[in-house]
Amino acid sequence: MNYDTFINVLFSRVETAAVTRALVVANAVIFALLALACMSPLLIPSELLIRVGGNFAPLVQKDQPWRLLTALFLHGGLLHVGLNMLALHQAGQVVERLYGRLGFAVLYLVAGLLGNLASLWWKPGPVSVGASGAIFGVYGALLSYLLLQRGSVPNEIFREMRSGTLGFIGYSLFAGFSIPGIDNAAHLGGLLGGLVMGAALARPLVAPQPVDWRTPRALGGLVVCAALGAAMWLSAPQTVQRFEMDSAFNQTLQRFSLEEQELLREQGELLEGLRQKQFTELAALERLERDLIPGWERAITQLGWRQVPPGQDMHRDELVHYAEARRDALKALAQGLETRQPLWFERSRTLQLQADNILLQMRLRRSLEASGGR
Repeated sequence: MNYDTFINVLFSRVETAAVTRALVVANAVIFALLALACMSPLLIPSELLIRVGGNFAPLVQKDQPWRLLTALFLHGGLLHVGLNMLALHQAGQVVERLYGRLGFAVLYLVAGLLGNLASLWWKPGPVSVGASGAIFGVYGALLSYLLLQRGSVPNEIFREMRSGTLGFIGYSLFAGFSIPGIDNAAHLGGLLGGLVMGAALARPLVAPQPVDWRTPRALGGLVVCAALGAAMWLSAPQTVQRFEMDSAFNQTLQRFSLEEQELLREQGELLEGLRQKQFTELAALERLERDLIPGWERAITQLGWRQVPPGQDMHRDELVHYAEARRDALKALAQGLETRQPLWFERSRTLQLQADNILLQMRLRRSLEASGGR
């Protein structure tokens, strides 16, 4: 088959790559809506991506597996969506004509789902989004076709397509392993899905139909991909319990922070009232024993009994130590008001300074951690 015949036959199978165009438009429109929502086309916040359907392992594994599909239509920034849609448009024009519209749609979705499952299985972590797993599947299907249907493609086109396909796959995988933040698991999973489905569906260019779904090979490809997906789903690290524990601990920390601010405000009013003689020492003692000391006791109990995520024990223990110092300072103050002995007032001041130092050390440590220890 010469070049002109190949092009004529290719375009006679599928006159316009409607599925490819629809996918490009859908991804572009969805990205535009997200960019408008956050007013930042260069970077879409992770919180927004999770909210609208990103591949976030704890939610996927809990009761939202549909995120494996919706994540294929979400992108994290303008460069991300631009490069992906360029690659999809270039490869999809050819692959959709080789496999037909239905065959192309099936292998695109199967590869994309397998890529997101691979991401879930390999290293579940931050939210994963993008069509790159499915696009790797498109290139994988093209490579399978070139290898299995060698006689359907003229030599000069075969060499050009093979070089371009291998170049894209090789460079993209190299970049994925070299640049932090790229989900190479999704790339490899999608590539595997595309290779398998491409091999299962590939037929000679002169065949009456691009894909024959009744053949054992076509059905076998679907079964193999389904088995691979099920294996990755069942063996993926379970993240739901850790996520729920993180969420509960963060809620406890937020509640502690609000209670701490309120207790410190009331304590400040109490000490200022004593200095200004706005109320008696007896009234101040009653307020200490009725409100402030029990308030710190509740905060200590909530922190002490809360199960913490791995690696957060030290943070929890420091907060408990800090709250105990605040409580003990108020107990010493109450003793001073009751006995009128200066020793208790001095002990109260010492414990307040100790609490301030604990708080200062915690803030300094968090600041160093946030800056990488530099």
